[in-house]
Amino acid sequence: MKLQLIALSVLSFSAISSFIPGITNKASAVCVLTDVGVQVAIHGRGTVANQNNNVDQQASKNCYNNSVTTTAVQVYTGAGSVNQNRNSYQYVNGGSNPTGINMPAIKVPVQIQVDVPAYPEF
Repeated sequence: MKLQLIALSVLSFSAISSFIPGITNKASAVCVLTDVGVQVAIHGRGTVANQNNNVDQQASKNCYNNSVTTTAVQVYTGAGSVNQNRNSYQYVNGGSNPTGINMPAIKVPVQIQVDVPAYPEF
């Protein structure tokens, strides 16, 4: 008898647990800012590649459950020197924070700079 009650309880719990995701809140988080900048310079030997990547990421104090992503690619191939400059500004705000706990935004600046002084001289 006890074994039948245990089996019935497990079966009932399994049936009810399939409905739980539908009545619980979805996952939410603070705001996330992602910036990916790629600079590639393949230039002549004895020349220079100046690569600058300036990123400014800002979020409002109460930002919640929003995100922004920026990507950029700069490529140079040639025998001479090169200046690659990139300026990126991101701002995100809004959302409704049900927790009442203010958390700082997550900022992910990814900077990839490739400098290859191997282009043949002419």
